[in-house]
Amino acid sequence: MSRNLITVAVFTILMGAGTFVLAGPEGTVRGADRDRVAVIAVQDFNLKAFEGKVVLIGFWRGADCLSCPDYLEWMSEMQDMYGPKGLITVAVDQDGDQSTGGDLLPIIDPRTQVVIDPTGKMGSAYQIEAIPSTYLYDRNQNLVYTFVDFDADSPEPMEIAIKDLLKKKYKH
Repeated sequence: MSRNLITVAVFTILMGAGTFVLAGPEGTVRGADRDRVAVIAVQDFNLKAFEGKVVLIGFWRGADCLSCPDYLEWMSEMQDMYGPKGLITVAVDQDGDQSTGGDLLPIIDPRTQVVIDPTGKMGSAYQIEAIPSTYLYDRNQNLVYTFVDFDADSPEPMEIAIKDLLKKKYKH
């Protein structure tokens, strides 16, 4: 069997699995049942690109994080509800093993910027205490709120903080 035929056969089998995630040539990830999600390396992340927006940076990982699936669903809900009002969500994957974080990518809103940080460089810069952790920036790129961990039964304080920041005007 030729090498190309084997490659096509393996690809076809994996695509039939339904949860396959493939990194695309333009730095995106494809899920069988969703739109494309923008994925960048940590060194390519630039907070200044979101000036004038409220930015939620959420640190997560797929391995050993029981609350991360709920957290990512919550982040996606926030992006859906408040994105039109000026919220940008950034999901920073702290998995050292990239094969574990990919399992959760299909639940992330396609408008969320996903940052891959396998060495924990960005996490170290933020001195994160727990996974997940949330950092909220106002429209002028000031860090205003920090939340450690996530309680799916009580996410209201974080949503109240988002609403508060969205009410404030951007000052050039």
